Amino acid sequence: MSLALISAVTFSQNITKVWESDSLFLKPESALYDSEKNIVYISNINGEYLAKDGNGFISKLKTNGEIEVLKWVDGLDNPQGMGLYRQKLYVADINRVVRIDTRTAKIDKVYHADNAVFLNDITVDANGDIYVSDCFGNKIYKISDEKMNVWIESDFLSKPNGLLCTKNDVLVLNMESKRAFAINKLTKKSHQLFSGIDNLDGIVADGRNGYIVSGAWQGQLFIIDADGGKKLLADLGKEKIIVADIEYIADENLLIVPTLNKTVIGFRLSD
Repeated sequence: MSLALISAVTFSQNITKVWESDSLFLKPESALYDSEKNIVYISNINGEYLAKDGNGFISKLKTNGEIEVLKWVDGLDNPQGMGLYRQKLYVADINRVVRIDTRTAKIDKVYHADNAVFLNDITVDANGDIYVSDCFGNKIYKISDEKMNVWIESDFLSKPNGLLCTKNDVLVLNMESKRAFAINKLTKKSHQLFSGIDNLDGIVADGRNGYIVSGAWQGQLFIIDADGGKKLLADLGKEKIIVADIEYIADENLLIVPTLNKTVIGFRLSD
């Protein structure tokens, strides 16, 4: 475990590296916290993008950076973003969403989207509706009443990646246009939240009416305030660290960053 001050910028916050996992992960892409079990799920691509090779797997990581189970559930193809609802873990896997029962570590349902190209991120509404971005298909799907259908297809979608549900909206990050939008769940009307960040990937609530977003390939993390103002939180590109689909545990001020390499890194945010 390493400890190093990374930055002291934006909103009077410090971001400090508090741990780095053992280098056993294989292209870790997404992190998702399960508060009931106090565990973090990590999706591992373990192969080439879009390859239906059965090499992908899900790991369980403790919040102190220790790997609890490396291959908790395997046999996936290209696992990306994840969502959790009532002890069911939903995983985006190319053109399907795989549902895992977290009590048994068994896949109990698969939702197919045959026309999807590259399902990327997942967010879950409070009522259990599942929203899934198709990054290369420029669509957002929705799983509701056990059926998976296209929810929205629009010109403002430009390689949609990270998703996050709020009370009224679905927030969507666009990698190609460098813009983020809020889409009303009922009317599907949209408005822009912010723009100008390359390679938008993950988005999480920061517990302060704002958000943390990742610019994956350049290794940048940003704070987004409630009005859409953006501030650079950390630039890890100089260390050649990729910041993929992040997770934030607000109660612990712990930001968890999969690196698409062999490790996952934990950062502490403080005032």
